Amino acid sequence: MVAATPILVRTPVSDVIDNRMTFGDDAYFLGEQVLGVPLTSQHTWWLDEPLSAAQLGLMHDRMLAGPMSRLVAPATVPQARSRWVPAPVVDHLRVDTDVVQTRYVMRWFDDRLRDHLDPVRGPGWRLAAAPVSDGSQLVSFTTRHCIGDGSLIVRSIEAAVTGAAVPCLPDDTAGAHAVRTRDDLGDARRQLAAAGRAIGRAVRTARAQRKARIAAPEAPAHEAVQTPLRSKPTLPMRGIPGSDYIPPFCVVDLSVADWQQAAATRGGTANSLLMAFSAGLMVASGRVPSGSTVSVVLPTTRRGPDDWRSNVLGSASVPVHCTDKMYADLGPVRAASKAEFTRAADPQRADVGQQLEPLLRVLPHWLLKRVAERMPAALVTCSNVGRMKPPLTGLGGPPARSMMCRGVHRNVTQELMQSAGGGVTTWLQEFGDRMTLTVESLQPDLIGDNGSLARLVLLECERWGLTPLNIWS
Repeated sequence: MVAATPILVRTPVSDVIDNRMTFGDDAYFLGEQVLGVPLTSQHTWWLDEPLSAAQLGLMHDRMLAGPMSRLVAPATVPQARSRWVPAPVVDHLRVDTDVVQTRYVMRWFDDRLRDHLDPVRGPGWRLAAAPVSDGSQLVSFTTRHCIGDGSLIVRSIEAAVTGAAVPCLPDDTAGAHAVRTRDDLGDARRQLAAAGRAIGRAVRTARAQRKARIAAPEAPAHEAVQTPLRSKPTLPMRGIPGSDYIPPFCVVDLSVADWQQAAATRGGTANSLLMAFSAGLMVASGRVPSGSTVSVVLPTTRRGPDDWRSNVLGSASVPVHCTDKMYADLGPVRAASKAEFTRAADPQRADVGQQLEPLLRVLPHWLLKRVAERMPAALVTCSNVGRMKPPLTGLGGPPARSMMCRGVHRNVTQELMQSAGGGVTTWLQEFGDRMTLTVESLQPDLIGDNGSLARLVLLECERWGLTPLNIWS
């Protein structure tokens, strides 16, 4: 549900459900351990009817036994995968008594991103609440993305609100979380064998693709734009411990009916409108010229009903041609996304980079760091979180006034984000008859503060005929 993975992207997902880290877990975890750039996931509620201290305490206590309360146990053998183990039972709840003025709501949520998290030593998550000057209440849940993707976070919080029994670990049977050297030795052998097979597959795929290119007709005149001139970052992505920087954010509350109508009248869907809206911000900001074709990355969940692994994500990269025609016809975006989702779901059509991912798992960290710290960021990433259902929409009470979900890189600076070459990241979630669009700017030279971002988002809403119910930043 959140930003693209920093080291391993478009990762395949095994059908084996155990307590070993998935490719996605490794990607986010290594972003923190190797680059020093952790990704914090935050889900928030702005409640008109505040929760009592007892309600918050009960939700907190239930989460202590749920899937968010897991920590990383590093492997004891090189090339073996690390595994998840239950976290110690400690207090993760913060209830502020100082009243937050309504104009400082985003500032309070930003401050919760600065609260200490550690996926190895703990705490792995935090729950916080504060009163607002108009009588409402703010609630924030934060965790590291390596501990759980959006779908796992939502399911975990929903269980904590309803009291449903859910496992702490993917395999919660007795003894399944024990860390034994002999198990790690066996896993290391399996990972090395998988890396060898991956090299063979990648070589065969590269040969086939080369033959196809030779026989293929000329490429289209316009190509997808990832970063200007597809340049590499000018600075290596190395985290700056203690950096207080948080990129600009803007939150817009909209009518579900208006969003669906705006999409349907243009022959699109909620997803295709989200992708086109986000790509349009790149033109509006001056990052790319009108007429560019922008690759929009859309994470997709591959989680089944009984799958409690931390990150079970795939992704698709959809070309969006940014012209004035896009605002009248979403058909091309819808068709392109359908084709790309079909391709991304087919393991037989994986590209060379995807097929080599098992090899990346056994490479030394110093080599991974050299590769990853010079990788350009995605220009546009969108996450459609989907529809939140009661009682999650109000954490057991009436539906929230507004909600927000986002993934924010920590230990970064304006200079690092500028160098990485990202553009915008957006998240969309429904609740009741409302939906919230959260927008993050990753280009501080063009959109350097919350106010500038809010003005661009409002102008883009106007182009799509959308009237915001509320906007805060």
